[in-house]
Amino acid sequence: MTNQLEHDYHALTNNAGYSHLANHGLIRLTGEDRLSFFHNFCTNEIKKLETSEACEAFILNSKGKILNFVHAINLQDELFLFGHGINVQPTVDHLDKYLIREEVTLEDATANWAGLFVRGNTADECLTQLAGALPAENKVQRVEFENHEIFVANLEIAGLGYLILVQAPYLSEIEDALRKVGISECSDDALQVCRIENATPWHEMDISENNLPQELQRDSKAINFNKGCYLGQETVARIDARGRVNRLLVTIQFPELPPTAKPPAVGDELTLNGEPAGTISSVTFSLRDQRYLGIGFVKRAFKDPDTQLDHGIVVS
Repeated sequence: MTNQLEHDYHALTNNAGYSHLANHGLIRLTGEDRLSFFHNFCTNEIKKLETSEACEAFILNSKGKILNFVHAINLQDELFLFGHGINVQPTVDHLDKYLIREEVTLEDATANWAGLFVRGNTADECLTQLAGALPAENKVQRVEFENHEIFVANLEIAGLGYLILVQAPYLSEIEDALRKVGISECSDDALQVCRIENATPWHEMDISENNLPQELQRDSKAINFNKGCYLGQETVARIDARGRVNRLLVTIQFPELPPTAKPPAVGDELTLNGEPAGTISSVTFSLRDQRYLGIGFVKRAFKDPDTQLDHGIVVS
């Protein structure tokens, strides 16, 4: 581990740090039907989302497989879908083909808005100096800063923290302001350590069109089982009634490695008694645990904490 990585990780955990979310995308929906329209194409309750509220949601295809995983952020006159993957145009095209008479405009706004993620034990104290009173979890507030509009949302991006959305031309000014109040710029590598330690999955890394929503074990955060019909809902309801999927996302801790051993890597197969048990989707060297830590999908039989695999143990 480099000294810089350790410094950045310390800022994002014990102090206050921010990282660029360079590989995330933003879809903007406007028009008075935006909430009711998107409600019909995702797993969570959107029609009842109050202004300045946010929630996680899976966008599904007709077979119930995941097309995208987003935070739906309801603002005064627009709905932002902040996704864990930069390539949002397929999602825009998917939604657009279902637009008939609804008063909704869809836009890939990724290039127009930049995302920063702030976290750490002193992040609240520092960020309050810039933004005033901070929003509660899954809430967002609009902040006027030096004649620029920014949005601050309390969301789980790499564990819980604050997503700051700023119009791209003003990004450097906001970064200067963050540094002035004691929030350090940190690398994406350090953010990934925090993300994996907190078992927060990202689309295009841990999630793909091969996944069903319940495999992510985020039912309470991203799925509303009482809402009406939506695209892919039959599959979600059938799984809920049956009570199971065949694989689940878990955290795996790996034993200390000898100096010459090859560390675990994304895509590596997990085994038990030499038989396939799952696959690693994200992995890092955990500075908290001082050993390699990964998240990945394992067969349902191996999902429970303390399940001992051939080269690791399921911890959550």
